[in-house]
Amino acid sequence: MIKKQPKADLRSSHTILLQIGIICSLLFFIAATNIEIKNDSDDDLLVNKSIDPVTLTILPPSIPLEKPAPHKPSVLNPVPDDSIIDPEPLTFEEFYINSKVFNLPPSSLLEKNEILDFVEIMPEMIGGVSKLYAEIDYPKQARIIGVEGKVIVQYIVNEKGEVENPEIIRAIGGGCDEEVLRAIKLMSFTPGIQNGRFVKVKLSQMVTFKLQN
Repeated sequence: MIKKQPKADLRSSHTILLQIGIICSLLFFIAATNIEIKNDSDDDLLVNKSIDPVTLTILPPSIPLEKPAPHKPSVLNPVPDDSIIDPEPLTFEEFYINSKVFNLPPSSLLEKNEILDFVEIMPEMIGGVSKLYAEIDYPKQARIIGVEGKVIVQYIVNEKGEVENPEIIRAIGGGCDEEVLRAIKLMSFTPGIQNGRFVKVKLSQMVTFKLQN
């Protein structure tokens, strides 16, 4: 077996070579990490660092407004001319000026002494109804048998205000009816007037008989 020379034995310096390789690797790594890489974008960023940032405001999307309805064109009615139109004359019906609207009785009927139920001015009892009651005496027979009730007499007041043709149209008996006829004939009236004339008017009067307890 041939013995190697000490210079040819690589194992003897293996540890030292390994350490030297590791140290070189570390130095290369440190040198690589300390290298500064600059570009144009970095220069722009460095220059613009003093500028205030701009705030952008994002507006919401605007809502489209409804379009207004189209305006209708006005239609002008042409006027034939500018002449003044005369109004039509007013006509009044004949009954407005006719005396028949008042339903007045003809003068011929008034001349024949017609008896009317209603006139322009009705007759009035002179002294009032109290005077009529003052003339009535409660009949003795009616008081004895206890007759009470209402008597209605109908009569005519003539042109002089006198009572004519009194008639009982509601009787109660006991002498009360006769007493009312007697008392009404004693009454005087202001005559009724129609168309400026005194006329005969038919009237009626109610008289109440009541006993006192």
